[in-house]
Order: sequence, then structure tokens, then C-alpha cells
Amino acid sequence: MELRLLRYFVTVAEELHFSRAAARLHMAQPPLSQQIRQLEEELGVALFLRTQRHVELTEPGRQFLDSAREILASVDLAVSQVRRAAKGEVGQLTLGIVSSAALEDTLPRVLRAYRERHPGVAITLRELSTGEQLEALRDNRIQLGFLRPPVHTPEMTLTTLVREPLVVVLPESHPLSRRKQIPLKALAADPFIMIPRPHGLGIMDLVTAACLEAGFTPRIAQEARELQTVVGLVAAGFGISLMPRTVQKIRHSGVVYVPLVSPRIFIEIAAAHRSSEASPVLATFLGVLRETLRKPVNRP
Repeated sequence: MELRLLRYFVTVAEELHFSRAAARLHMAQPPLSQQIRQLEEELGVALFLRTQRHVELTEPGRQFLDSAREILASVDLAVSQVRRAAKGEVGQLTLGIVSSAALEDTLPRVLRAYRERHPGVAITLRELSTGEQLEALRDNRIQLGFLRPPVHTPEMTLTTLVREPLVVVLPESHPLSRRKQIPLKALAADPFIMIPRPHGLGIMDLVTAACLEAGFTPRIAQEARELQTVVGLVAAGFGISLMPRTVQKIRHSGVVYVPLVSPRIFIEIAAAHRSSEASPVLATFLGVLRETLRKPVNRP
């Protein structure tokens, strides 16, 4: 049974007048009458009682009207859903995120703007290291990752969200803790607490290279996967660390954060996705992300 026959039937049933129904359907009356007869023959049931001046539904016609409306409503909903999906307005989006990215203002701004614009998309956030995100992107377990470059993977496209300096994380009792700025070479004798390279934020290589340039090799005394753990170990006196400036949002007694004066070491947060990814939902997310990044931020 063709859907157009159901639409013709519902229109005639609502008008109970073939000429008015034909006008609504933008067609001539004779073809419409012919289509209704075809539908009745296909069903083997009379749907209308017709006289020269009057048209009314039969009892089977009244029951069929309810079913026809339900069918058409379901089809219209399915068509609407698939069109919205093609536009990226509904669906599922799974994002990876390094723990430090949640401390930044930019990511919440992007997520808030996207959720307001596309409430029909279900977002799942998975906290993963940069390395774990790259694996998840390759396996299609996430569609986009917020991670810390560098990323040496040619099939990925990166969009920089934030570029921020590293700061020195010191125990409050450290001789340099009252300085307004610290040169990197002043930390040559200190044990370092770092996030290991497999789980890292790209910091290990940055710090090692900068220290070598400053004339010393950093002594890694402890490693920890999470920023909060690094800060806790510094507070406990296990050493010092260099972390992204956003670490200052972690308030911990016994710890101070001091900017580096020379050399300043910068690290990024970037959004990464497979260059070949054609998901409409991802396309709409990237559009909102880029639009949000272009807007100035009013900071107190």
C-alpha cells in the first residue's frame, strides 16, 4: 500500500468533500476519486458512503482513519529524525578528555554552547590520557578528543583551544616559594614529580628538553598519572613539578604556584579528530567549537 493513498484518504476523511480535498492536495477531483476507489479495492472494504450531495465515513472507514493517521505520523517522525540526523541535530557524540582540560574555562564554554544549540545530541565524556584518546579515535570509540599535543599521527586533525605556560609547583617550605618568578635553571638540584609519558600531557618531553637547554638533566623522583596526585606529592615534600597554569585552580594547603621567568614553556590543549570522520554530529560540534573560540571572553 502506497503512503500517498493513505494521505489522500485522510484528507478526504477530514473534508468529507472530494472537491475541497482535491484542492487541499493540489490535484483534480476525478483522479482523487479514482485513487480512493483503488484504495478501497485494495482493502476490499468501502471506506466512504457517497451520494451526489453527501460523503461520510463508513464504520470501517472511521477505524481505518485512526490507523492511517498513526502510520502517517510515524512516517513523518521518522523522516524528520533522519533529516535532523543528517544535519547533526540528533544522535550520539562521545568525547575524550584529559583531566587537566576540565580545569580550563574553554571546554565548559564549548560544551555549554553546543548543548544549548543541539539538545537532541547525547554527549558522553570519557576521561582518557592523550595516548588512550589517540587509540580510541583510531578504533572509533570516541569521535573527538580534548588532549595535550604533540600528536605525531598524520590521520588526525587538530584544533588548538588553549596555549598556556607551565608554572612551578613548590612546597610552601621551599626556599624559592616566595619568589614572584623563577628561572628554570634554579630548579636544577630539585627532584621532579612528573606525569609519565604514556599517560602524559606532553609535559615530560617539553620539560626535559627545556631543562637540557638550561644546562641540566631533570631528576625524576616520582611519577603520578593525575594532576591532583602530583600536587599532593609536592605538598608532601617529595619534590617539585612543572604543570600547566590551570593547575593553580587546585587549591591545596602547603603548595604554592610560581611562574617561570626563563625560559617560558608553553603547552596546548587541542581538539583532535580523524581527518576522514564524516559524522554530521561531529561537524556541528566542530562548528560550535570554532565559533566559540572566535568569541572574546570577558574575564573579571
